[in-house]
Amino acid sequence: MKGIIDRFEGDYAVVEFEGRKMVDIHKKDLPAGLKEGDAIRGTDGAYVFDEVETERIRKETKGPCITCPGQRPESR
Repeated sequence: MKGIIDRFEGDYAVVEFEGRKMVDIHKKDLPAGLKEGDAIRGTDGAYVFDEVETERIRKETKGPCITCPGQRPESR
């Protein structure tokens, strides 16, 4: 199961899994050093950092927002 760290709230990470399902996972159950936007993979409560997926997401979301006010495709 793949997920993305959405945010941290106290001792928990709020993780968005496939299907937009949000799950609170205690920080002690996750690899140390994770940041918002990092991807994880997990089964049976064991989670690992997914470096390849994290890098893919960062590359995909990098750059100007073409749907944001003031941003047009030709300004990219």
